[in-house]
Amino acid sequence: MSKPPCFLFALSPSFFFFFFFMKSYAYNISNTSSTVCPYYDCGNGLTIHYPFWLVGNTTAGQYCGYRDFGLNCSSDGKPIITLPSDSYYVTDINYNDNTLTLLDIDVKGKTCPRARHNLTIGSLPLKYNPLSLNLSFYFNCSSYPSSSLVPFIECLRFGAMRSFVFAVGNETDDFNWSVYCQEKVLVTVMEEEIMNGGGLISGFGGAMNKGFVLDWGTARSCAECETSNGFCGYNNTNYKFLCFCKDGRIGENNCKEKSWSFKTKVIVGVFASFGSVVIISMILFIYFRRVPINLGYKKKCLLSITIIRIIIIKIH
Repeated sequence: MSKPPCFLFALSPSFFFFFFFMKSYAYNISNTSSTVCPYYDCGNGLTIHYPFWLVGNTTAGQYCGYRDFGLNCSSDGKPIITLPSDSYYVTDINYNDNTLTLLDIDVKGKTCPRARHNLTIGSLPLKYNPLSLNLSFYFNCSSYPSSSLVPFIECLRFGAMRSFVFAVGNETDDFNWSVYCQEKVLVTVMEEEIMNGGGLISGFGGAMNKGFVLDWGTARSCAECETSNGFCGYNNTNYKFLCFCKDGRIGENNCKEKSWSFKTKVIVGVFASFGSVVIISMILFIYFRRVPINLGYKKKCLLSITIIRIIIIKIH
């Protein structure tokens, strides 16, 4: 009975290594979409992912998301976003409609909240939702029209000084509120909540506690990356813009740039190494079949296995 070629025994470890590596590599490729831009949760069940990201939970100083959309987690597990004016709780993120619901931290849980700051968006890729309503608060006014003409906020009354609220643009004519009031603050609420609360004076507190909605659009710096089906990010270490691609590459501007990724280089290297082992094994097989070396079958096998395994160890 013919005996099997010795090189088949020698190749068995390399076959095991090769298929184990390829299985692991295929698994990693299939999970690229979930690892390029990770999902986060501060603990309250609200899913945080691209274009938002979690501050302090980045890898190697880099993150996948819009540069100004980094969120922090409060001590009680609520996500917080910092805008140019102040910090707000993030109570909802709708990834289908690209809307963000925010709640002013200073007013949460207060029945008669006193707005402390204006809502400032600045150059962020955010805009007011069409269903929102902007309010103008005038606090601690020393002079004011008759209460029969303009109702004041009773719960914010301070001695003879009174406070008022209007929908922006609906202030009383022929009266300079900025002259007689200590402070003016602009806030945003949902118009529906004001209507459900019975009007401005009775409903502003409940509306402010429900929060307000902002829409987000594509960040200007991310347009080229997202157009190429990439996800933009940033490296805080070298202050460099990044474009994360679905195939695992990280481009500088977009995902159209063709360059070998690290994974591609690895798999090419494995194929090349495995091919080299096969070729050497075939050469040894042909050599021992044609050259009359008086070693016997077992010794020839042992010599073949030793030579090939040394080569495998060097390659691996």
